Amino acid sequence: MKNYRAYQISHISADFIAQFGNQQDGTIQIPVLTKDNGMVEASYFYGNGKPKNIIVISSQAGCPARCSFCELGGEGFKRDLTAEEMYEQVVLLLQKASQYGLEIDSVGHKVTIANTGEPLFNPNLVGGLEKITGFDFSLKISTIFPAGKKTRKNFEKLAQFAAEYHQPVQIQISLISTSEKHRQEAGGIKLASYEELLAAAEYWKDLNPEGRKVNLSLILSDQTPCKVDDVYGIFPPELFRFRFRNYVPTENGKRNLLTEISTERMKRIKESFELKGYEVGAWATPTPTELRFGLAGNVTRRRYLQMIGKDK
Repeated sequence: MKNYRAYQISHISADFIAQFGNQQDGTIQIPVLTKDNGMVEASYFYGNGKPKNIIVISSQAGCPARCSFCELGGEGFKRDLTAEEMYEQVVLLLQKASQYGLEIDSVGHKVTIANTGEPLFNPNLVGGLEKITGFDFSLKISTIFPAGKKTRKNFEKLAQFAAEYHQPVQIQISLISTSEKHRQEAGGIKLASYEELLAAAEYWKDLNPEGRKVNLSLILSDQTPCKVDDVYGIFPPELFRFRFRNYVPTENGKRNLLTEISTERMKRIKESFELKGYEVGAWATPTPTELRFGLAGNVTRRRYLQMIGKDK
């Protein structure tokens, strides 16, 4: 692994670090500070039974989208992070995990761009990924996939990067709901249509024929419309797989009257997708530690803001 221990971080900093759980199921959560008083979140997930440890970083300070289910939904956008700021989040998490006694040099890692911000809005995204490739980690980019030519251009640049990188690069689209109307309403900004998502997946497959299927992610609250017949004729199982995750309550979600989905309903939904031939896994289910401490994305950042009296 690249020598992260000796690297001197100069573009970001942190004055609070939280560790939850244990060796079987643990996470390190860091509200990361930028030099111009921005704040993002970086996370490290580990556990003895996990195939890889997961590093989750941010791509923007603030977020242009105002999604109803997201902890950032009520906040505005500050700016894009630079390639160096994205890279240094990875270094910071590795350094802290090592300092906390975790054995990480012999463990596989995946870097996921999924915390603060919308990665396809950031023109520095691929530049940041190119710096991170020095660690030789696999990568995942999680996007709500906004509409527009700039987003599509950035996506194509990402697909071309993925075609040249020897490690797996996975694209994950937050579908929000199988109802396209509900998706557009919950997104807070105009999102790519289902037809545009299909075209994007076909483009990705053309450039990455041996790559993984596109993940369509559904974080389900009890209020989320979700019926397999809504999407079966649009998203072919040979191009897409579905990632289901229980909604973990957030302050913004509570303001929008979202509640947790029942175990029974989640089970029925998963089974209905499997019957249509979709690949459906349990890899996205929140861990006991995430559920116990309510660790949805950007929750630790929000709690930190509350502690220092800057919560809006």
